[in-house]
Amino acid sequence: MKVLVLGDLCLDTVVEEEVALDSALARDGGDFSLWTPLADLPGGTSYHFAAAAVRYGHTPVIVGAVGADAAGRMLTAALADAGYRHHLAVDDRRPTGRAVIAYGSSGSRAMLASRGTANEGLCGAAVNAALDAVPEVDAVWLSGLSLSRKAAPTYGSVREIAAGAAAAGVKLLLDIVPHEFHRHFPDVPSITAAVGPVHGLVSELSSARRLLGLGDRGETLTARHLDETAGLLLEHVGATVLRYRAGPVYRQALRTRGGVARDLDRPVPGPLGLRGYGDGLTCEMLTDLAGTGAGKAGAPGKAGPA
Repeated sequence: MKVLVLGDLCLDTVVEEEVALDSALARDGGDFSLWTPLADLPGGTSYHFAAAAVRYGHTPVIVGAVGADAAGRMLTAALADAGYRHHLAVDDRRPTGRAVIAYGSSGSRAMLASRGTANEGLCGAAVNAALDAVPEVDAVWLSGLSLSRKAAPTYGSVREIAAGAAAAGVKLLLDIVPHEFHRHFPDVPSITAAVGPVHGLVSELSSARRLLGLGDRGETLTARHLDETAGLLLEHVGATVLRYRAGPVYRQALRTRGGVARDLDRPVPGPLGLRGYGDGLTCEMLTDLAGTGAGKAGAPGKAGPA
């Protein structure tokens, strides 16, 4: 499958060793220093999804924005070195997205992510390139992060690209991230009102349940919760992939309105192996999630200048 990928791009500074986050923060009044190897790595939802897609034989086409800075040049070079097709706008007013990420031994994650970055300013030439690419792709994958700030230019650009996909008969796949996505959209109809028809919806089970107003943050998730949540989502979308941790495995389930059901279990990796792990699970089911018969119609209208 060829997939147009819309999300954020970041240069991640990753703490390479596990950190006892809770005990470290509690020590010395919450002030501590930690000497550990650090690595600057390409990241962001777009990069992780594209990397997973390639591993499972799909062809991603990344559309996004970086700043006119060293981090932006590093990300652009990483995409080129990996052979990922991409259309990036270079924003000379906003910096490239950055994040500092550390993992605890229990799988918890601490992340400090920058705001006011190029990820929020996507428009212009990159949007035109995306609209040109739409007729050639089988699906458009959209990270919920791109919809999390309605006042940012990226929000309007993503809506324009989604409308172009709908006009071309290309299916839209939405990944419900971040976990607080329900604070930006109260329900699924509010999402489809913003971006148009969503064919496939991907989510951690707990995030999907909060979007639907179900359960609570501390509930123990089971197959019953998964079936309940999938059934409600399929009232609005054509297919859904939900995943949750069940003991030593990550359990993922595909459900479609047409009655297709497919489950898979994969071992839970160590904390440092969790980067992009959910995207890998999704890409294992990507063809089923998108379905068949994606349109290849003529290109829709283009965006104005940046």
